[in-house]
Amino acid sequence: MKAKLYDEDVREFILQQRGVFLVLSHDALFNKNLRSTLLRHLHVKDDCVYNVASQEQLHKELRQLTSQAHRVVFFVEREINGKYCHDLVQFIKSQYPDVLTVILTGEVAREILIYLHEIGANNVITKPISPDMLIEKVAFTVKPRGQLGELIEAGKALNENKKFEEAAAIARKILEIKPGSPAALLLLGDSFVGQGKMDDALNAFVEASRNGKLFLDPIKKIAELHKLTGNIQEETKYLERLDRLSPLNVDRKINIGDNYMTMGERDKAVEVFDTAIKLATKEAMAQVGRVTRTIADHCIGSAPELSEKYLRQSLEAKKGLLDKSDIETFNRLGITLRKQGKWDLAIEEYRKALKIAPNDAGIHYNIAMAYGEGRQYQDAFNYVDKALRLNEDLWNSNETVCYNIAMVYYRAARKEIAADFLQKALTINPGFERAKAMLREL
Repeated sequence: MKAKLYDEDVREFILQQRGVFLVLSHDALFNKNLRSTLLRHLHVKDDCVYNVASQEQLHKELRQLTSQAHRVVFFVEREINGKYCHDLVQFIKSQYPDVLTVILTGEVAREILIYLHEIGANNVITKPISPDMLIEKVAFTVKPRGQLGELIEAGKALNENKKFEEAAAIARKILEIKPGSPAALLLLGDSFVGQGKMDDALNAFVEASRNGKLFLDPIKKIAELHKLTGNIQEETKYLERLDRLSPLNVDRKINIGDNYMTMGERDKAVEVFDTAIKLATKEAMAQVGRVTRTIADHCIGSAPELSEKYLRQSLEAKKGLLDKSDIETFNRLGITLRKQGKWDLAIEEYRKALKIAPNDAGIHYNIAMAYGEGRQYQDAFNYVDKALRLNEDLWNSNETVCYNIAMVYYRAARKEIAADFLQKALTINPGFERAKAMLREL
């Protein structure tokens, strides 16, 4: 029943509200999924989907579509050509407030999801996504759910048009239906600000904050109100509370540092500014890392020495800021070195990765493989044994990994264990000829 309701909401958006979808994504699978979902599930022609390949095209299409009174849902990848879309999303939010933005991303940490909503995303889609879930996400983006959602939207429109008393009346009506509603209390607080009733506004925002523990908007409103009334100490307190909930906002850290400077607390300001610079540097270096890894991937087959150069460049750029996100780069560098016969240098790089993630079974496995290539069979055995103690299902990754583990045990004179892993390789792929040949030899 719900699925049909969501279908109707999206159809209504397209057919009755002149709704369109504007997509800035180089992910062919997502683009295909969106078009086929509209056609096969909703029986809507895909001429309501507009694809753009660059920001220049995007601005041109946005101007044209909004001037023609279309309602626009804008899908954008979190990362485009190695650069985050955060500034673009904030720009669109300020220039085209009626455009609804949906950010496309892979799996990310909770604090990143919070930050994406904070910078202006109306929704976030984690790929891959099924057609049913895609329809549901779009439905929740384009239509407030039920009577309360519609009343809140109407109240916001009244506040924007400076009809503050009418907005307050709607907020009170919502609170009668749903006492303690954080969204209604925000609406009421905004109407009080418009009427110059700052104490009443503060009370409404504080109540909204109590009722919505993980809801950032009330805390933002309280901070903004204290800024408006010149209470810099209270503003800073709430900015810091926001920073604890959503620690990736560089601009907010700068505002906190600026407030400390104004209050004469120079040491605290320097500490916050340094954190902001470190965060910004980390984000920039992460983008450099992605670009160099992509180049290295293109080189690894035909020119592994170039791949090595670019991967080292990627790690050097982040010197002092290395974390678990760099494990994959170390692994790729190790594979590149092994392709050149530099198994000992590969082990050096893997050991650096172990300092970041000492319990990563994959790194221990890679070290075992490198030692095997260097004919250091006892060392290979020690590391593969540790890898399996850290992750007893490691062999189940694929038949090649299972076969490689068997070879390490075989060369370390543990033939019975080797035979067991060869049998496991054949359970994964019964036609795996190398495993069959090795079993015959054993």
